[in-house]
Amino acid sequence: MAQHDPTAGPPSATITDLYQRFADRWTIAYESALAIWSAEQRSADGRGLRLICDPNPAALAGKLTAAEASQ
Repeated sequence: MAQHDPTAGPPSATITDLYQRFADRWTIAYESALAIWSAEQRSADGRGLRLICDPNPAALAGKLTAAEASQ
């Protein structure tokens, strides 16, 4: 079985790509003081929270793809 690196996003992933692919399911934000991108997803009942962070938007896209595949 091939290994998947969840931190490796598509090489061409840009900030626009990140928003286009995931903003309907994740709340995406950039914290300039920390220079980090974050994606937050809450369950419908508010009891579950997923938070994924990375300083690189392409790497964050890769992590979000892996997170959604594991659901």
